[in-house]
Amino acid sequence: MQLSGMGFGAMMLPNIPIVGNSVSPEALMEGGIDVAIKKRLADAALNAAKSKGATYTDVRIGRYLRQFVITREDKVQNIVNTESYGVGVRVIANGCWGFAAVVDAKTEEDTAKAAEEAVAIAKANARLMKQPVQLAPQKGYGEVSWKAPIERNSFEVPIKEKVDLLLGVNEAALKNGANYVNSVLFMVNEQKYFASSDGSYIDQDIHRIWPIFTVTTIDPKTGKFETRQALSAPVGMGYEYLQTNPKDKVTGITTRYNKGYDMLEDVISAAKQTKEKLAAKSVEAGKYDLVLDPSHLWLTIHESVGHPLELDRVLGYEANFAGTSFATLDKW
Repeated sequence: MQLSGMGFGAMMLPNIPIVGNSVSPEALMEGGIDVAIKKRLADAALNAAKSKGATYTDVRIGRYLRQFVITREDKVQNIVNTESYGVGVRVIANGCWGFAAVVDAKTEEDTAKAAEEAVAIAKANARLMKQPVQLAPQKGYGEVSWKAPIERNSFEVPIKEKVDLLLGVNEAALKNGANYVNSVLFMVNEQKYFASSDGSYIDQDIHRIWPIFTVTTIDPKTGKFETRQALSAPVGMGYEYLQTNPKDKVTGITTRYNKGYDMLEDVISAAKQTKEKLAAKSVEAGKYDLVLDPSHLWLTIHESVGHPLELDRVLGYEANFAGTSFATLDKW
């Protein structure tokens, strides 16, 4: 479900709207907004909210850079580069929360206006409030910063190197019996800034990467087909995730990976295993001991425990195909 949600979504990118503004690959390598500018924008919002009666305010400034490199068999389907930028302001006024945001905020007037709107919303919400919000005491952290400890910035890797990798992966899948193969590289850089009336000014630079593929093999006699997706994971690393060392591999029937990921080795295994799945006999009905792989176990916990404990399900306000919740208030 995890892979299909993001993987198939990425595969369809040529045909669906992309979140953010389209930019050139070079724009993804430009430096972020100067931290002094972000502090001025945040202070303008903090001061404006306080002047309008807010007892607490926090400001989030976010710049999100994304790149998708999308291929199928021997062709590049699309290369997508996007940037989105905005400021969100959250306040407590008259004991109630209020929120407002502005896209592409450039000036202190932009963020101050958003703060004033957030206060107005909080005061309007307060008319329906039954109990005022009370926050736990929190000291400020001052001006601090954090950067992901990456070894190689994915956006600085030439497009040709990324395309060559994916087309090489596709070629290996086809040579090993696959009929179809899609592969995608998805890279993200999140530049986040948080400021609060408690005295925190926190600047973060976060990188993630996710290599994905789907291999499909067809039985020409029956027309039946089997698929296998990549055993990769979305990780908070740079391009070094795709440059593995032997010590990163966990060998077995199928090789798994720790800090690195060998996309080429994995796709060769995937092509061979889809052929094995086509030849495998169906499972006979009965009771069996089941061993869950960790990547499946977390999903089981996520679905069977995580979602039922969401407050809107506990209170009976929300339901979907997964159902409602066993943890309702009558069982408190």
